[in-house]
Amino acid sequence: MVEWDFEMGQERAKAYCAGAEHCNSEVKAMLERHGLADSHIVRILENLSNDNFVNESRYAMAFANDKVRFQHWGRRKIAQSLKMKRIDSSVIGQALEGIDMQTYMEVLEQVVKNCYRQAKAPTQYARNMKALRSVVSRGFEPELAYRFIPDSKSEGLCDIYDETI
Repeated sequence: MVEWDFEMGQERAKAYCAGAEHCNSEVKAMLERHGLADSHIVRILENLSNDNFVNESRYAMAFANDKVRFQHWGRRKIAQSLKMKRIDSSVIGQALEGIDMQTYMEVLEQVVKNCYRQAKAPTQYARNMKALRSVVSRGFEPELAYRFIPDSKSEGLCDIYDETI
């Protein structure tokens, strides 16, 4: 593999960012893989940010909306994933607030129905719990999820999950 110099790294980083939204940590990882010095990486990231090729807020908004619409992720999983990409907490908060709640609730209802349909258990309560665990593992809030589970309120699921939050 050929190591890049500053100019080549900057041009390749611009092309990388022009093709899709990327955050600073993704661009930095790409540049590190090609052997650029840390001082060059810092300058390239500053230039990309000044030229608006990289914008953490724009990236977080696009990431959050895409994960809800296409991967059917909940806000908790999205937030955790953005934290792993070293996105600032205030930017994560803004991105999560920017998610369209109508779309989010429609996706949540669809996920709950699919999980409920796939859950097999000897009792209704056990089936509800399996479905709810499945939905929560996708990052959805249990207090929202149990609204869509049949007879969940009558079986005390609300009390169980309210205590674990």
